[in-house]
Amino acid sequence: MLSLDTLASLAEVFGALVLVGSIGFAFVQLAHFRRQRSDMAAVELARSFQTPEFARAMRIVLSLPDGVSPEEMEAVPGREDAAMLVSLTLESVGIMVHRRVISIDAVWELMGGMVLAVWRKIHVWAEHQRQEQGGEKFDEWIQWLCGQLERYASESEPAYRKYREWRP
Repeated sequence: MLSLDTLASLAEVFGALVLVGSIGFAFVQLAHFRRQRSDMAAVELARSFQTPEFARAMRIVLSLPDGVSPEEMEAVPGREDAAMLVSLTLESVGIMVHRRVISIDAVWELMGGMVLAVWRKIHVWAEHQRQEQGGEKFDEWIQWLCGQLERYASESEPAYRKYREWRP
């Protein structure tokens, strides 16, 4: 028969093990939640690019010459509206990457090349907007995101090459 002191000691050890196990389980659950949140953000991001309005705006922006001037942007009705819609959307993406809501890998694979192309097109116009607004906040997250994505561009190969051996 175990003494009361022995039972108390065993209960303390058992309690400590339960506590450690609970903390471990909590960390596993937290990691799972973060992954789920990131996956949902990626799904929402992909969905946001599938609207007719965004597709139309993206087509307009990508048809612009690289470094389009503010005057060229204003010369054709709808260009600035398209650039603004694309800018607002990509600003959100930059913030989500910075806050680690969505991974830079997912952004690179979903739209990395497109983000870099957009910035090549509108960076002069964006700088003009900053000067007009008297600050550097306009399109700041797109510029930041492009800096991050340029690292991937130099280290990455296209999916059709990178995953050519992939099988379902």
